[in-house]
Amino acid sequence: MKEHIVITGASGLVGRALLARYLDQGHPVIALCRKPPALPSNPLMSWHWADVSLPHLGLDPATYAEVCAKARMVFHLAARTDFKDAKATSYLPVNLEGVEHALALAQEAGGPLHHVSTAFVCGDWLGEFREADLGLGQGFRNGYEESKFLGESFLHRAMATATPVPITVYRPGIVVERNPSAASGKTFGPFLFLDAVVRLREMAATDDVGPSALRVLGNRLAHLPLVFDDAVAEALVRLAAKPESAGLVFQLVAPQPVGNILLEDAFNEAFGQPAARFADEDAFSRQPANSLEALLARKTTPYAAYLDLSVRFTRHNLDAFAGTDSLPTPTRAELAKAFRAFLAARTQRSAP
Repeated sequence: MKEHIVITGASGLVGRALLARYLDQGHPVIALCRKPPALPSNPLMSWHWADVSLPHLGLDPATYAEVCAKARMVFHLAARTDFKDAKATSYLPVNLEGVEHALALAQEAGGPLHHVSTAFVCGDWLGEFREADLGLGQGFRNGYEESKFLGESFLHRAMATATPVPITVYRPGIVVERNPSAASGKTFGPFLFLDAVVRLREMAATDDVGPSALRVLGNRLAHLPLVFDDAVAEALVRLAAKPESAGLVFQLVAPQPVGNILLEDAFNEAFGQPAARFADEDAFSRQPANSLEALLARKTTPYAAYLDLSVRFTRHNLDAFAGTDSLPTPTRAELAKAFRAFLAARTQRSAP
């Protein structure tokens, strides 16, 4: 019987949260990813190695046929998410061809496709970015953003030509783990900055630069569309349960973005002392970066452009279908708690 939820990228940040949510609700799930999901063994979960850049996701014919026979719906979350390359070319096998292969899987299974894109298909667009918006002539900060734009564009063309299966598109903002591990410092988001600041403050003990708050080039009046991973998973489950959501775009963002000042406060609260603060170009002109600040800037260069955001994302579809209580804005206390958890996990891993 077609009872299974299929999730590509099930070992990723949102994938793990979505997988756990469905298992907790008693749904059988087929996890497709390149490494086993870091979850306790569960008889409702089966895992298969998969690579979405390959036809049939790299599954052997018998396994592919079995997945298609069992699949009730397909969630496509697998993506290459680093910012290493400025152009989209190297991302396309995963972030475009992978979308094509995921749609082919859903069509073979005869079930709906739920595609997780990103709010940053907006690229460098300024002002308001609506659910109905996509190609507005925007530029892109990196190859990741452009490739996700191309992957979503492919699906919109498929929807316009009456694809045989329903397609729903979701655009989450910047996803933050509510319960991070030490490994979270290697992923895009505040934890990467936390990890870098910890390392540099440790260096300060043997450097001629004191452990005062490190300055980070950023606009204190800007904001970030932060959302917690479990809240994103809950929204996905709510929306996927509504057949009438098919064909729509949902921007999975909080009602209000998180201001950089609030983020700075939560960051320093987690450290228990001033550890980092945003400063503008004028401040660095008046007082040039010290050696540690210069190193921090080099380590976080791919993410610097996100510290001057003014774009606002609408969420009218999300409010209408999942309720205005979905995806609440992270509070300072919640962010500080998550940041402290990361610092504790990092310390525990480093302990002899």
